[in-house]
Amino acid sequence: MCGRGVVLLANSILNSSELDGAVAALIDASRAVGHRGGYLECVQHVEEVFGQEFDTSHCSVTTQTDAELARAEKAYDHLSLPMMDLVAEALKHDDWCQRLKAILDPPETVELSDEEEPAGDDDGGDGDGNDDDDGGDGYE
Repeated sequence: MCGRGVVLLANSILNSSELDGAVAALIDASRAVGHRGGYLECVQHVEEVFGQEFDTSHCSVTTQTDAELARAEKAYDHLSLPMMDLVAEALKHDDWCQRLKAILDPPETVELSDEEEPAGDDDGGDGDGNDDDDGGDGYE
């Protein structure tokens, strides 16, 4: 547990689909806010140079970007990860170490030896259900 438990826990958290979704939403929302802010700043400089006001209503990013960013930040701040729930529950018990090991240990895999064949490859046929070996391509 000491040698690799923390790494397994960190990987489980960092690779969670819930975290991926929350971070993606934050990135998208912050890009939109930055794009709109940059666009409006650029328009302000152009207005100063030309001495006339420009219509910014055609900006491709809506005025709702700040609200979308706030929602994405709130969702991220209140994110619940199933892995963290399992760890928190395991830590409540006296045998927390064994429980964490059960959560974090990867499942055992079975390796085939050279003599064993994968399931489903029993006859070596071409899978067309036609085992006559007349040399044709099966479309005759």
